[in-house]
Amino acid sequence: MENLFFASLVLFASALVAGIVFHRLKLPTILGYILVGIALGSSFADLLGDGPMLDFVAEAGVLLLLFMVGLEFSLTEFWSDRRKILVAGGLQGGVVGSVVGLGVWMTGWGIAPAILLGASAAMSSTALTAKQLVDQGEITTRHGRSAISVLIFQDLAAIPLLALLAVWQMGGEPSFIDIAGEVGKVIALFAAALLLARPILHHCLLFIYRNGNAEVLVLAALTIVALSAEAAHLAGASAALGAFLAGLLLGESDVRHRIEEDLRPFRDVFASVFFVSIGLQLDVSQVMSAPTSVLVWIAILVPAKWTLNFVALRLSGSSSRDALQTGLILAHGGEFGLLLVSGALSAAVLPAEIGQPFLVALVISMGIGPLLIRANEQIASRLASLLPKQKSMEQEEERRAAQQAGAMKGHLIVCGSGPIGRTVARAALLAQLPLVLIEPDLTNFRNAKKLGLPVILGDPNRLATLDAARAQYSDMLVMTAPNPTNFRRVIDWYLSQNADGRVVAYGTRDFGDSTETHDDRVSFFDPETDIGIEFVSFVFKLKSMSDELADDILHKLRAEIMDPVRGRAP
Repeated sequence: MENLFFASLVLFASALVAGIVFHRLKLPTILGYILVGIALGSSFADLLGDGPMLDFVAEAGVLLLLFMVGLEFSLTEFWSDRRKILVAGGLQGGVVGSVVGLGVWMTGWGIAPAILLGASAAMSSTALTAKQLVDQGEITTRHGRSAISVLIFQDLAAIPLLALLAVWQMGGEPSFIDIAGEVGKVIALFAAALLLARPILHHCLLFIYRNGNAEVLVLAALTIVALSAEAAHLAGASAALGAFLAGLLLGESDVRHRIEEDLRPFRDVFASVFFVSIGLQLDVSQVMSAPTSVLVWIAILVPAKWTLNFVALRLSGSSSRDALQTGLILAHGGEFGLLLVSGALSAAVLPAEIGQPFLVALVISMGIGPLLIRANEQIASRLASLLPKQKSMEQEEERRAAQQAGAMKGHLIVCGSGPIGRTVARAALLAQLPLVLIEPDLTNFRNAKKLGLPVILGDPNRLATLDAARAQYSDMLVMTAPNPTNFRRVIDWYLSQNADGRVVAYGTRDFGDSTETHDDRVSFFDPETDIGIEFVSFVFKLKSMSDELADDILHKLRAEIMDPVRGRAP
């Protein structure tokens, strides 16, 4: 028991330090956790080793990670974009996977390593890519949507690959019938869950949400994850695959966002242990004995994969410029690749001589990934000049924003059509104020459309989109859900373009302080204090307090609470 406590202390303390350091360096924390595993493993400190407790926590991390991936996957969005997803994703996976797999097979490593390494090389990180694109305001651009389409296909392609790995882990060489049988089990399991479990689970979770408390909803969600994993295991499929299917089933439920919010801390903690466990599996001695292999795999996973991505995306109909940007965004490894290779290594399906260098290269590519995504436009711009000239194509959201704005002057630009944004937009329409409403989330966009609001699907963090909305002639920029990563950049650009414009942001005082926003033209509506003051005003009115006395008290209260640096007089 003492050893368990000591191991837990070392594990979580090391992961904590790595998380803080890599976050400060603006590098993927996944890379930090894997390096922690390498440092604590047999190659260096030898403080941690594989054991049942660590294996259980790591497996729980995989289940929660894939459950959350499935939860964020929209079946409705997939169906509406099915052609782009299947064509772009199928070509990317087919071109990259077949070229890499054929190369592995031709070097004499056999069919299983060829399929596993080819498929793993084709995959990219959904979590890393989506987060970086959102931070950069490129999630709704053509190249951003193409990247997400390919990633959705990769997530779906993981289903038969995980089933195939399960067959190999049982020993022997699987036949086509064995593979088809495993995939058939998964399809049958998903169909049964879709037809029988989905409506029941949706109603149960909605009932718990309305009548229970936060702890009960968390327990219900964890129970569903465990139940799905066990059902998949009993059906002969991967437990991780069961968790992914459970997320798919609940992705359209009314309590999806609450489940995501409640389970995210559990996912992050357990997933960090999973990535530490991957680091523990890395045999640095084998890597040091074959550094050339690592460099070759890095070359395959980054520049070669970028080139193959470009070819596949051009075949799918993307322009040269979009194919360059999308291909570069996807030029790194992903979580499913780590899962496949680490599982194959632990089951001795994949020889360590080729699997270990590939795993190291996969991790390094994920560290390079955010840097490449961040610079995708600059790099693509330089390379595009070497390609045959193509007609410049504006982004769809820019065209729609320009169309919506027309010749507007003195209008409002409302960023976000969530509950707050919809209320602001409806009030502006009632007041007959001209406005442009921009929303990056497809669900919020559709909800605003149903209300008849003039909303466009686009990212308000993109400066080109704001420019198309005639930001320089607008009266006010209303940010209903400001992103700390982009807030400073957006308002600096807006105020430099529009000297008479004002920015109103829905955010706390801490948000304003953290973004170092001290401009008099920037105002914050603090939900923690401003709504409280409005509530006090309502109470005073019910108490029949005189307007003069109430105003005096509210003025003093506001002066005590408000910070002068917020750019708003008390």
